[in-house]
Amino acid sequence: MPSRATAATPPDDRQDTVPCFDCDADTRRIWGGHTFTYGLGAAAVELTVDLPIHVCPSCGFECLDDEAETLKHEAVCTHLGVLSPNEIRGIRGMHGMSRAAFSKVTGLGEATLNRWENRILIQSAANDRYLRLLAAPDNLHRLKRLEAGPTASLPPSETDAGRFRVIDVSEKHRRQQTGFRLVVA
Repeated sequence: MPSRATAATPPDDRQDTVPCFDCDADTRRIWGGHTFTYGLGAAAVELTVDLPIHVCPSCGFECLDDEAETLKHEAVCTHLGVLSPNEIRGIRGMHGMSRAAFSKVTGLGEATLNRWENRILIQSAANDRYLRLLAAPDNLHRLKRLEAGPTASLPPSETDAGRFRVIDVSEKHRRQQTGFRLVVA
């Protein structure tokens, strides 16, 4: 049974024309439901999304443009429950970071971010969760402090407060210590 995805861009009444690839006549751009298969074998699903379709009135040839391909990609992201390329760009933009800076702080490859943001690849569920965590400013701030090195230590969490204490062992005690033994109680 086909899954229905909604178009991110509402249909408009524009009638953009492009030359037909078959007969060179002008095509008409119409919005309509387009069903396509995503996946392979038993895991394949039929997705339906409203897309702009270029139709040639002379020969009947139909084709999709870049906007349609973007909408198909977003439908797949919706089906998989992962962030769309625009949402990924939005997270990086929210922090005011270039792709290179975001990559450096997060450990995600710059080329990988480029592929996700330009709908070349769809991120894994694990990377999607990581990206969602990065949407929280506090989490990115923590990563920036980690990148700064050991001198920028993180404060203890509220749950750890009072549970641990640092024991300062003097040099004299270190020299007296000759070994360890296991005592069974």
